[in-house]
Amino acid sequence: MWSQILPLLTALFVLTLPGALLQLVAGVRDLLWLAALTVPVSMGLFAVTGVVSGIPGLSFSPALVAGCLLLLAVPLALLARGLSDQRPAVRPPGADFLPTASPRLLTLARLGGAGLCLGAALLALWPWRAGLDGWSTYPQEHDTVTHTWLTAYIDRTGTGAPWELLPLDLLTGEPVSFYPSGVPLAAALTGELTGGPIAGFNLVTALAVGPAFVLGCAALAAAVLRGLGSGPAWTSLAGGIAALVAAGLYRPGVQLLHDGGIVPNAVAMSLAPGIIAAALTIGRRQWPRAVLLGLGFAGAFVVHPSVVATVGVSLLVCWAAAALTRSGRLRAQWPVLLLAAGVAGVATLGALLGALGEAGRTGGWPPDIRPAPLGEAVGTNLVFSYGGYLDPEQTYAQLSVAVLVLAGAVAVLLTRRGWIALALWAFWLLVAIEFRTSPATGVAASTIGSFFYKSYVRVQSHIALFAPVLAAFGLLMTALALARLVARLRRVPVVPVTAAVLVPLLAGYLVLASFPYARRNAEALASRYADPEFVRVDADDRAAVDWLAARLRPGERVMNSANDGSTYAYIDEGIPLVNVVTLGDAQLPYTYRLLAGFREYPHDPAIRAQILLLNIGYVYVDSTAPVMGAGPGAPENWLGAPTFQLAPGLRNLDGLPGLRVGFRAGSVTVYRLDRQVLAGM
Repeated sequence: MWSQILPLLTALFVLTLPGALLQLVAGVRDLLWLAALTVPVSMGLFAVTGVVSGIPGLSFSPALVAGCLLLLAVPLALLARGLSDQRPAVRPPGADFLPTASPRLLTLARLGGAGLCLGAALLALWPWRAGLDGWSTYPQEHDTVTHTWLTAYIDRTGTGAPWELLPLDLLTGEPVSFYPSGVPLAAALTGELTGGPIAGFNLVTALAVGPAFVLGCAALAAAVLRGLGSGPAWTSLAGGIAALVAAGLYRPGVQLLHDGGIVPNAVAMSLAPGIIAAALTIGRRQWPRAVLLGLGFAGAFVVHPSVVATVGVSLLVCWAAAALTRSGRLRAQWPVLLLAAGVAGVATLGALLGALGEAGRTGGWPPDIRPAPLGEAVGTNLVFSYGGYLDPEQTYAQLSVAVLVLAGAVAVLLTRRGWIALALWAFWLLVAIEFRTSPATGVAASTIGSFFYKSYVRVQSHIALFAPVLAAFGLLMTALALARLVARLRRVPVVPVTAAVLVPLLAGYLVLASFPYARRNAEALASRYADPEFVRVDADDRAAVDWLAARLRPGERVMNSANDGSTYAYIDEGIPLVNVVTLGDAQLPYTYRLLAGFREYPHDPAIRAQILLLNIGYVYVDSTAPVMGAGPGAPENWLGAPTFQLAPGLRNLDGLPGLRVGFRAGSVTVYRLDRQVLAGM
C-alpha cells in the first residue's frame, strides 16, 4: 500500500509545491487562485528551468528547478511588497438575487465546498489508481510511445530546452523535431524521485487530468459566481458542486488517454479551466498576479501549444458574454492581462518558435471522422455520449451530467444571470456539432480544428471543460427554487432550507452518477494499462531488453520499429535505437527507408552502406505489434496505407546473410548482425 501512496505523495509535492510557493510569496491568499493556478504555475517553472538547462554545464534536475524557483520567488516577493495587490471589490448590480448566509451557515458552506473539492479530487484519482494497478505499469497506447521515451531521455541526459527536444538520434541528440515537452519535463522530475520514467509519467498524467482538472473546474465555477457578486457561501458551494461533476467526466482525460494516449492535449485542456478562472478574477494593478497568470499559461502552452485556442477563444467568449451586462464590462483588466501575455511570451519563446514551425504541418491534417447527420451530432453531444473506441455505437451516455447542464441553461435563461457559464458551454457545443456535421469543409474544422489536428475527439472534449460550471449553477438554482417554495409554504428561512435540499441532491448524484462514472472510467483505463486490449510491451519485451543490455557495445545501434515494445529498450536501459518515431521522420530519411526495405540489404548496396554507417549491431522484431492510424504522418508517403502495424523491412528476416537469432521469446526476436559479413558483400 505504501509503495503506491508514497510515490503519489511525492508526485503531488512536485506538481504543487513550486506553484503554491510562488503564489504565496506573491501575496496570493485567494483559495480560488491557489486551486486554479498551482499546477499550471509549477509547469511554467519547469518550462523556464528547461530553457535554463540549455546553458552549457547545467542539467535539468530537481536542484536546477529549486534554483530557478528561488530566482523567480525573490523578485516576485519584492514586486508584491512594493505594489499594492488589493483593490476594493466592485459589487455588481443585482447581485442580491442570492440570499445572504448567516455566519454559521457561511462556515458550513465553506467546509462543505472544501469537502466536496477534496472528495472530488480523490474520486477523480481513483480510476487511475484502479485502472493502472501500480504506477509503474507500462502504457500501451500509440502516443505514449513518444511521451515515455522522451521522459526517459530528459531524465538520462538532463536535456530540457525546447530546441533540444525531440532528438531523432539518441546517440548524437540531433537532429531535433520540436515536440511539446511540458509533461515529459514534469514526469522526468517526478520519475527521478519516485522510481523511473514510467512511474513519473503515469503519476503526472493521473494528477493533472484528475485532481488538477477538478480543482480548475471548481475555480472557474467560483469565478463565475464571484463575478455575479455572490457571497462566499454560494461561491464555495458552486466550486464544490462543479468539482464533483468534473470528477466523473469521461472527457477530456480518460477518453483522450483511452483513444490514443493523447496526453499533452489532455493535460493542457485539463489546466485550461483554472487559467480562465484566474484571468476572469484578476483585478486592476494586480501586477504580481499578472506574472503568475503569465507563468501559468506558459506552463500549459509548453504542455501543448493548442491551449492558445482553448484558453484564448474561451476568454473571448467570456468577454463577449460579459459585455452584455454593465458588471461584465469591469472584468477584462487589459493592462494586467497584457503583462501576463508578455510574461507568457517570454517564458515560452523557445517552445513558441518550435510550435510555429510545426503549425503548417499539423494544421494541414485531414479530419479523422466522416460527416454525421445533424440530429446525431446534436444528440450525442447534448447527452455526453461516450463514443470513440470505448463505445463506437454510442449507446452509453452521461445522462446525469446532461440533466444538470440543461438545468443550468434553463436557470441562466430564467434568472438572466450566469451568461458566461452558458456562453462557454453553448459555444463549444456548437463548434463540436458543426465540426461533426462538416469535418472537411466546415468553419470549425478550418479554424479551431486546425489547432487540434482536425481531430473530433479533441475538439469535442472542450464541451466537458465547461459543463461542470453550468451544472453547478443549475443544481444551485434548482435547490434554491425548491427551498423558496418550501419556505413560502412553511414560513422558514430560505438559506437553511436550500442547504437541506442540496444535501440529498448531492448525495443522489454521488451514488447514482459519480460512482458509476468513476467505475466506467476505471474500466476504460484498465483496458489500456492493467488489463490491456492490445499489447505493445510485455514480459517478452522486457526479457529481450535485458538480453540486449548485457551484450550491446558502446556506439552500437539497434534497428527497430517504434510501433512495438522496442522503445522500452531505451526507457529501461538507455539502448540507442534507430527509430524513436513510429513512422520515421523526414529529417532522417534512413529511419523510414530502413523500415520499408531493411531486409533488402543483401541486394541493395545503399541499404548495406546505411546499416554500416549507423553501426547497427542488433535487429529487434516484434511480430504482433498493434495497428495504428498512419494518417498523413508517413514521410514521402512511404507506407502508402492509412494504417501501420509491422514494418515491411523487418519481416521474414530468418536466413538472411550475417543475421542470426540471438534471443527469441513469444513474438519478440532479437537478431545479432555481423557487420563484417555485410562489409564483404
